[in-house]
Amino acid sequence: MGFSIKEIKYKEKYLLFLTDPTNAGPRFSFKLKGKNIGTIPVVLKNIEPTPIYKLVNSRKGSSIHRITLDFDIKEYLKSFIKENKIKAITFKNEQHLIRLYIDIFLYPHEPYLISFFTLKNMSDFNLIDFSMYFVFDFDVNGLEGYDNDYSGYDIENDIIYQYDMTKLYGGFSTISKPTHFESNLTKDLTINNEKLNLTNELYDNQGELSSALQIAFITLSPGNSFQTAFVLSGGINKEEMIRNITEGKKRAMKYLHQVNRSIKTEQRNLQDPAFNDLNLKKAKDCK
Repeated sequence: MGFSIKEIKYKEKYLLFLTDPTNAGPRFSFKLKGKNIGTIPVVLKNIEPTPIYKLVNSRKGSSIHRITLDFDIKEYLKSFIKENKIKAITFKNEQHLIRLYIDIFLYPHEPYLISFFTLKNMSDFNLIDFSMYFVFDFDVNGLEGYDNDYSGYDIENDIIYQYDMTKLYGGFSTISKPTHFESNLTKDLTINNEKLNLTNELYDNQGELSSALQIAFITLSPGNSFQTAFVLSGGINKEEMIRNITEGKKRAMKYLHQVNRSIKTEQRNLQDPAFNDLNLKKAKDCK
């Protein structure tokens, strides 16, 4: 369970096509610190099996879609204990949920997708060296062009992008200034405990590429929140893509108040009974 984008078109041309869900969405890393557990490194993909990610509720509208998820620290650590990666831990009465609010704006006459991510630390643990990553496996021009993309990075606007010989461009940026970026062959783009920071390098040839941005944060303490948004768009040339994304970022700032008002409502934070059974099941593959 989690969040991913499978397909995106720009002017009826594919930018993302039949994307593996683990290659199109957010990821997180942090060190989980608490009195009874010590310090434990955590790296989360955007797709994690239930009950590690639990769906609280979901609302689909004509142009705005909202998802609320909980990351269950206890269930995550149980999986590590079962795999003998850490020793058994005795929890007392600690709060153990981290809530993720996702707000997606996709208006039919706007040439960009905007998605907000608000992470609230509802647990009693500190999240140290917190980082959020956005990874996209662009397939510019779809199946015919999935393995011949080039990549680039626009420093002035913090936009990472991919393009092919037809000069169709697809890229994205965040409203928070990225601290790191990277493009690489999809099979080689790695985020794990041995490589937590992106390289600030671009793949120097064409291929089946993924592009990523990272926002590093110091500590997310109990009760505090982290919020950002990405804007994804395309263009029939680089200039058009940059124009679309920069306009999208301006529009995203105007949506901030609406997003923050939504995540504070009682309805947004109520557990939908329809998802109770789903959340109790151990999912092997959640797409």
